[in-house]
Amino acid sequence: MVRPGILHHVVVTVDGGPKVITFVIDGVLCDGGDDRQFGWGRYNPNLRSVRGAPTLKLGPSMDGELQVVRIYGRPLLTSEAIGSYRAGPD
Repeated sequence: MVRPGILHHVVVTVDGGPKVITFVIDGVLCDGGDDRQFGWGRYNPNLRSVRGAPTLKLGPSMDGELQVVRIYGRPLLTSEAIGSYRAGPD
């Protein structure tokens, strides 16, 4: 769903309660389509932290630029992620 050279709106929601991660790209929930039964995934319940470096770095395969990053203190609802896309850029 993410194509190089095109600006995308990507929301990654990590919910620590059920240990689920979901993706909404350009206002569309990645639901698995024909490739998976469902689009969400569970992450390892033994994962204690997702702390990274103090500075966000893009890998060498990421040929582009990151324009905006938002980090929320709670998991967004899918409808909130879609609404954020529909609201347009700030």
